[in-house]
Amino acid sequence: MKPRSLIYLGAFLSVVMALSGCVSAPIGGAKQIQFSGKVAPGKKTRITSASLVKQDCTFASFPYTGIIKQPARGKIDIEHGPVASKFSKDSTAYMCSGRTVQGNIIFYTPNPGFVGTDQFTVRLTGLNTDGTVQDGTFVVHVGK
Repeated sequence: MKPRSLIYLGAFLSVVMALSGCVSAPIGGAKQIQFSGKVAPGKKTRITSASLVKQDCTFASFPYTGIIKQPARGKIDIEHGPVASKFSKDSTAYMCSGRTVQGNIIFYTPNPGFVGTDQFTVRLTGLNTDGTVQDGTFVVHVGK
């Protein structure tokens, strides 16, 4: 390989390594939250939703929603659709809570025949006008 090619390859790998940390490493200041719930075996179930609104409580855009850790015994689907916005009391968008806007809906579907506990982590970015970043760990109990 020519020295010039090695330089380009090294630069490319450096960028890839730096960017891969953006997806898997916690962002400084990311709020860590945890949820737990029950899911019926084999059934696609809505787990949570997220929306991003303007100061006048109208739809701003879809928040970034990335899967940090995939579930071991199921799959995640992220769909766009109407959601009832919900913001914490310390959020600048709290007054918009309860309004229906477009957002991301996160669904979990357990693998066929699986019964037990599964877990996954999702990063939600830009949930309100102050650019909040949240890493949510979801523990799902699949059973009857």
